[in-house]
Amino acid sequence: MSRFFIFLSLLLITNCQSPQAPDKSAEVALYSDKGADEDCIRATTNMFEWMGCTVLLIKAEYINNQSLDNFNILCIPGGDMYQYARDISSGGKGKIKNFIRNGGGYIGICGGAYFASEKVVWQENQLPMTPLGLFQGTAKGPINEIVPYPEYGMCKLNIVDSSHPITQSEPDSAWMLYYWGPELIPNKDTSVAILGRYDKGNKDPAIVAFEYGLGRVFIIGTHPEFEEDSDRDGVDFADEFDDRGSDWELMKKLRFKLCGPTGILLP
Repeated sequence: MSRFFIFLSLLLITNCQSPQAPDKSAEVALYSDKGADEDCIRATTNMFEWMGCTVLLIKAEYINNQSLDNFNILCIPGGDMYQYARDISSGGKGKIKNFIRNGGGYIGICGGAYFASEKVVWQENQLPMTPLGLFQGTAKGPINEIVPYPEYGMCKLNIVDSSHPITQSEPDSAWMLYYWGPELIPNKDTSVAILGRYDKGNKDPAIVAFEYGLGRVFIIGTHPEFEEDSDRDGVDFADEFDDRGSDWELMKKLRFKLCGPTGILLP
């Protein structure tokens, strides 16, 4: 069974598709290069396709050398944020920022949330990497009070903003897979919407959303793509746990807030 390793010394190589020309009908560009976990890629792909989205798997070479303008959403899945930062060039990072600034959507899950942040702290040490810096704050992990590293398990998130369009009809709490993800600590005076907090530890933010230019960013420290008690995610990873309800509806709502059913970014 594959595992995703965000610790900088463990770098995974996936067997995903090679870079290819963009399909203008593809709504989601899903990163699938070195460091991105195969189970995360497969489950995230199945989640988006369940929503009715078309998904194209892209690699660092594509981001570094081609345009993202044909897509509506860029999703960076769970995996090794240190490897992401190494492989995506400074020019590629600039392209991602411009894509979002000009109206694109960004979804960062676990490793993708670390990568989106301004500062990355792993086991109390700031990593020597250049992240995207979309989120003006610190992504810090793992959180041993939730699940002692290097183990993984389910964790409770408290939904703390019931007025936000993404979470306004959500229950007060949700259970999701925790696997070394970050707490998302905004800088002082940073304007973001904190949608969910971890129920243990310092109860710091686990789900954050904010605008970036004309675009929107959603980052989450846990793994909503895995359906622990269902096979529709296409993987058997973490099936030993009880999901206590699917998180795909939350992510579907997020997708419709980022982009409407026609694939047009909403105002």
